[in-house]
Amino acid sequence: MTVAAEDPSHHAQKPLTDNDIIRLAQYHHCQTSLSLPPYLLSPTSHDPLLSYLKSRSSSPSPSKPVSEYVIALLSPISLSPTTLSLSSLLASLLIAYTQIFSKIPSNSDSLKTIQLFGTLLRYLHVKEIKSVVDSILSGASRDVTVDAAQLFDLLPVCFDLLRNPIKAKASEIDYVSSAIDRVLSCEWEKGFLTKLVSRAKDFSFLDKGRKSESLEKVFSGVKCIDLQDLPSLVYQLLVLASKGFCKREVIGGVVCFFGSKAESRVASVLRQIEGTVLLHVNFAVKQDPSLGQEVVALVKSDLRAFNHFMVAVLFSVARVRKFGENSLGILRTALLSAYNYNDYRLSK
Repeated sequence: MTVAAEDPSHHAQKPLTDNDIIRLAQYHHCQTSLSLPPYLLSPTSHDPLLSYLKSRSSSPSPSKPVSEYVIALLSPISLSPTTLSLSSLLASLLIAYTQIFSKIPSNSDSLKTIQLFGTLLRYLHVKEIKSVVDSILSGASRDVTVDAAQLFDLLPVCFDLLRNPIKAKASEIDYVSSAIDRVLSCEWEKGFLTKLVSRAKDFSFLDKGRKSESLEKVFSGVKCIDLQDLPSLVYQLLVLASKGFCKREVIGGVVCFFGSKAESRVASVLRQIEGTVLLHVNFAVKQDPSLGQEVVALVKSDLRAFNHFMVAVLFSVARVRKFGENSLGILRTALLSAYNYNDYRLSK
């Protein structure tokens, strides 16, 4: 008898194994209507079902076994996620998954699992969402790769649900604020940093102070980012700036990093990276002229921002017709100021 033809009703009055869950999910996939086994609807099933997740995470190659089981278990849960016992199981399963996540390789299987969890988060109660956030943030300071930071994709969804303008209470708003403070206070290792920059557009609700603090963390930790990852990181930052996220601070941070802090890197490779970054800047200014205005304003307001990379940025921006004359004028002024300053020093 094939799995698709198997009637799972014989499982109704007895515990289901992890393999039973997988077969049940396959059977559900082939049927348009099917009642859930009473075992899944019983709160007493939660501990055994979660124990299968733990045992699978201990296998020599846990990625596939864990994802296969979790996705299979989410299949029947998704049929009736508002049912109290299933909603509770969903919360327990997600929290358990976040706790074993560091033990399993991060790949397309884990990404698919996290994305599926993301679609079901809205069925959790506020208290459960907070527990999920707490569990995710407990691993925020670990040195993780970008892939291993997949779990943080759930944070924006959780925060949006907690900040629901219709249902949210002051305590939920305060909790989100506290969670953001926890994010800002932890060490931003390169995987975590890269992930947060890529998701920062989802944190538009941050006040200016927290936005500035987050950028300080980014430019403080960017020296640890691999050279080949710098262009994509700068691109994400420019996209962020174009959406109004502290434009001048983004421009200033990029110029300062490549103008001084990046000098310790391999020169030949760094020049190639700078070339790619300049292309990103040029494209960003064409798409959002206000970024070009910020470049010009930055030099006018602070000559300390004038370095070799800023010269390259101004030449790049000058290729955009709207800023050609202004950028070259700024260059002339800055160069004359520097020349006059040095001449004054030599004459003393």
